[in-house]
Amino acid sequence: MLHAQGVHAADQLQDVHTHLRELQQKEQHVRQQLSDKSSQTVSEIARSGVPDSDTAQRPLPDLLQEATVLDTGAKYLDRLEELQHAVASLKQGLTNVQSTLNKRQWHEYLRAVLQEPLQRYSQVQQSSDSFMEVPTLGLPDRLIRRGSKCLSKGKQTQDELLNGLNECLTTLLKLCCWPPPLANDPNAKPNPNKRPRPSTEGLPDMSSADGHSEAPLEDLNRPGRGGQGEWGGFDGAGPAVLEGLQQCVYGLLACQQGVLASVNFPLDLLPMLEVVQTITEPLLAKLRFHFASGRPTDRVDQPDWLFETAALATEEHLESFKALQPAVQSHGLDKVFYLPFEFARAMHAAVQTVLREHVLPRLSQQGTQDLWTFYADSAVAFEKRMAILRGIYIDDSQMDHDGPFAWGKGSCLELVFARDAWRDAWLRAEDQDGQEQLADILDRPNAWDPSPSVAENMPYQQTLQKGNSSGKVAWQEEFWPTTAAEYVLHLLWTLSKRALWLLDPESRHSYVAAVPKSMMRSFRNRLGRLAKTAEDLRNMASPQWIPKVSAYINTCHYLEHHLRQSHLPLLLMHDSATLAPSPDATRESTPVPPSPNPQPPAFTPNNLHLASPADGQQHARLPSDSQIRANGGAGVGAYEAEAAAVGSFWKKWSLKLARAIVWQFEMDSRSYRYKSHLAQLSLTSYEREEGEEVVSPQLQRALIGLDDAVKLLSASMDAVVFRETWKAVAVAINRHLYNEVATETRFSHQGGRQLACDVQTLFSVFQPYTFKPAAHFKELRDASLLLAMTPDMLHALTAALHGSDDAGIKQLKQAGVLRLSPDQAISIIDQRV
Repeated sequence: MLHAQGVHAADQLQDVHTHLRELQQKEQHVRQQLSDKSSQTVSEIARSGVPDSDTAQRPLPDLLQEATVLDTGAKYLDRLEELQHAVASLKQGLTNVQSTLNKRQWHEYLRAVLQEPLQRYSQVQQSSDSFMEVPTLGLPDRLIRRGSKCLSKGKQTQDELLNGLNECLTTLLKLCCWPPPLANDPNAKPNPNKRPRPSTEGLPDMSSADGHSEAPLEDLNRPGRGGQGEWGGFDGAGPAVLEGLQQCVYGLLACQQGVLASVNFPLDLLPMLEVVQTITEPLLAKLRFHFASGRPTDRVDQPDWLFETAALATEEHLESFKALQPAVQSHGLDKVFYLPFEFARAMHAAVQTVLREHVLPRLSQQGTQDLWTFYADSAVAFEKRMAILRGIYIDDSQMDHDGPFAWGKGSCLELVFARDAWRDAWLRAEDQDGQEQLADILDRPNAWDPSPSVAENMPYQQTLQKGNSSGKVAWQEEFWPTTAAEYVLHLLWTLSKRALWLLDPESRHSYVAAVPKSMMRSFRNRLGRLAKTAEDLRNMASPQWIPKVSAYINTCHYLEHHLRQSHLPLLLMHDSATLAPSPDATRESTPVPPSPNPQPPAFTPNNLHLASPADGQQHARLPSDSQIRANGGAGVGAYEAEAAAVGSFWKKWSLKLARAIVWQFEMDSRSYRYKSHLAQLSLTSYEREEGEEVVSPQLQRALIGLDDAVKLLSASMDAVVFRETWKAVAVAINRHLYNEVATETRFSHQGGRQLACDVQTLFSVFQPYTFKPAAHFKELRDASLLLAMTPDMLHALTAALHGSDDAGIKQLKQAGVLRLSPDQAISIIDQRV
């Protein structure tokens, strides 16, 4: 009986094996049919002949679609089988080492995991990526569900390995007493072997009444629990713990997708290292506890406490991460990732998390103008301090120029633009603060006096300009800035440097439009009202108003020049180019100070004797301003419109001031232009001594007033503005006297000589400022020469002018008449009696 049952069981087993072989053969047959059908369909489409009867009546697009689906299905099955095999291999490897993890034998577990399971983890990741690249359009739903289930199982298996490594990492960190307290414990006994901590002066006391540092996770955050002692670095718990930590870091780096390929990434796209973020999470919990949970340190008016505490913690523990650098070096990533710098990046991200979750929402609800501006100041100071800790080495010039490229992306200030409410509140506060500073500048008693820098290092000599005790006058200087001009430029510079922390073009343009440009609009409006006051009073050419209006004009000329200078950080803000570094930007490396210890052997999974970090560790640096410009990043300056506006202002009002001076000259010379006076001038001459020539009494007042006005201009305006202004005055007076006097009456010989004397006196007004003042009065000069000629000379010249044009022009040039044409000269000569 037993023998019969055994035979029957053996027959059943044989039947099962036979059925299994039939199924495998059937599967191979189906695969072959799929492949053959795909090849056959493609071949029929490619042939120019008639297709077979099965496809003769089917459209060509349908055949193409069927061939594509068949080919995709075959590829999908191949990739799925590959993925299933990789997942099964990883699962088997983890099963073999699970017992060591359950027994909390960390070192044995790490030894085993870093061998075959870690390689299989990478194979699963590669198979998953390859499998997901295959399109699923047209495939059966059952097959797609099977693939999704396999992907999910692979992810679950990968998570098992990650969880095991993270569990080991957490345990080993506890053995090192990580995390340390954020602030010094005032009741703790000093440890002579511990490296001194940076000063915490100015920070609040973050210790509880029992002398222990408070934290949300007491078993992790309090030092000295369980007899472990104080935090003394990752190597403070012994070489075995350090070895385990390095192995954990090595394994987690290999498991983070994309990290091993990041050596080819542009610097602005380098991923954050998840293992460093995991190590930093307890410190983030401490920051949340102290600054985002209603503690006494959680104050809306003291965001600098959060920044200062995070910066101090980063500075204190930065060097400790050198002990873990060999794990990075073993992957060949030491030219890209340096763990001390990555720790600083993680701490920077932790601070931003607290800001995003708690500080900025609270500031949006309760913040005033002063609180928002104080937050911005504190954030910028924190970014500058963290830049060095993140491996960005800068000097004073780079602080203003290369700053946005080096550390601006993702700054704590740029975080304000994450929500519209935060952005609007901050921009309103900054705008209001800028307007108040501008009003304070323009309301100063000495705002429109020459700047103190004008008189610096010059000998004392009082001039006409009030408040100017320099040895040089304004018209000899390229610029004659006022105190307001320099303060306004400095204010614009300060406000603009805020924008260097905003790399997003839209955010930067929003800030520039809402704050610096708004301030400049207010400045121009205020300046326009001041100048308009003088114009409305019709007293612009008076000795009281010329220096004031000149000061307004000098201020705008000074600002226009500096707004367009390429050395200013203002021009780093482009309207037509993004400031983000180019993917092809050249990498620059700044070496970390080398360790005094010799470089140890590189870490490998099989090398259990892990050593200290490598010497000469390098960390990449973002491209500089010159590199950005070389790569085509230069654009139109953001303040080009403001420069053009202030340029238009000073040109407009210098012409208005010139017109006011000319108008005053015309009013003072009215009696000189009266017809009765001109008739008298043509009949006789003024009483004078023999050979003496004096200015006409009717013109003396006008010339004296003009001379005083031009002297005031020369003492009040810089060289460029003064030159444009007095030239405009000269052109207008030339036109006025030529049209109203030289061509409007008849002159005797003595009258012509008197006109020439008056014109020469007019030239003397401008003589100190130009070598040839007559060159700016060409028509008036030529007319006075013709009218002062003797009758014989006029007769000979008239005869020549009535001849050929060439002969007339030649005679005029010989007589010194260079501007007037022969016809104009004849009309002037006709004025002689």
